[in-house]
Amino acid sequence: MEKVLYNNIGQLLTLAGVAKKQGRAPTESDLGIIENAAMVVDSATNKIEWIGEQKNIPTPFRKLVNQFSSEGEVWLPELVECHTHLVCAGNRHHDYAQRCAGKTYQEIAAAGGGILTTLKHTREAGYTALYESALKELERFQKFGVGAVEIKTGYGLTLESEIEILEVIAALQKTTSLTIVPTFMPAHATPPEYKDRTDAFVDVICQEWIPEVAKRNLAEYFDAFVEKGFFDVTQTRRMCEVALQNGLKLKLHCDQFNDIGGTDLGLELGVQSIDHLDHVSDANIQKLGKADTVAVLLPGASLYTGTPYPPARKLIDAGARVAVSTDFNPGTSPSRNLPLMTTLACSQMKMTVPEAVVSITYNAAAALGLENTLGTLEVGKEFRVCSLRADSYEVLPYSFGEIE
Repeated sequence: MEKVLYNNIGQLLTLAGVAKKQGRAPTESDLGIIENAAMVVDSATNKIEWIGEQKNIPTPFRKLVNQFSSEGEVWLPELVECHTHLVCAGNRHHDYAQRCAGKTYQEIAAAGGGILTTLKHTREAGYTALYESALKELERFQKFGVGAVEIKTGYGLTLESEIEILEVIAALQKTTSLTIVPTFMPAHATPPEYKDRTDAFVDVICQEWIPEVAKRNLAEYFDAFVEKGFFDVTQTRRMCEVALQNGLKLKLHCDQFNDIGGTDLGLELGVQSIDHLDHVSDANIQKLGKADTVAVLLPGASLYTGTPYPPARKLIDAGARVAVSTDFNPGTSPSRNLPLMTTLACSQMKMTVPEAVVSITYNAAAALGLENTLGTLEVGKEFRVCSLRADSYEVLPYSFGEIE
């Protein structure tokens, strides 16, 4: 078995201390910073065999034939994008123009815009166009150091089109080097066919859609948008219970515009993550501080829609596991720039730089249930590295997303 020595790494972050704390209240001392570092990788298994300071490289490894200098680089775990809706078609620039003119997200949706605009384009696009578009989007994510991406459905909203999106995701899993996590999200909006009949739509999701998707083994998670004008707590509870019965794990969109009890439900059900949380209550902040459920914050959506940023500082101080994502979608956050989200996390949500780094590595992996395989650089784990041309990890939020 051939081994490879990477030496002269300017700075390396293992995040081993973060893992010991399960991502709660991370500080710089938890980042496992090694200056002038080196790493040995078993190329046959792609597993890390040794990490340490350059001066402490074990003698047998100093003689390896395959050696590469990483001078002038900062290494940290590959970035994890834990909330996207990237399999879709069309754009929503007209929605954005309407918001700039004073209309709210809910007003645009009620008039047939918003998610329903993307639904129309996505249904018409077809498998090949959706696949080719999604592949390009994943390539854009990779340019920002991302190695794992969660992809949600929710822009087809017929069983046929939702399965088509899931099949596109399955194909992407096979044809890219990225780790891709598929999430079934039929409860994204009520489609035109069920206008003013959301309960009937929920019936169909529970009785037909979830069992069929589970039978085909196309999704790992089930998700729903718990919000006024979309899905209420009673409807969401019913769908979640059916999803659990069919072997799917749970994630939820909650408290983006209004707190209608979604976070309470998510905590009761022990969901993997609750995403958005812009209007989470102080009581639920305290509950999240004690729960394993990851709080996924989406500052790009707040920036783009002009709505309040989620209370990251309160959540972290309460002990919550906080992740940050782009929420890449065509309507409220058409950005693939995950590093830029750390700038917003620090400047607008008052997170420290170490907290921001953890939010897109270990804690983002935890939001997908992948923290045991991604999110740290440790002996025995896969060699999954994000390399920056910099002299310090602090460049990540400092550079306004313009990383090399």
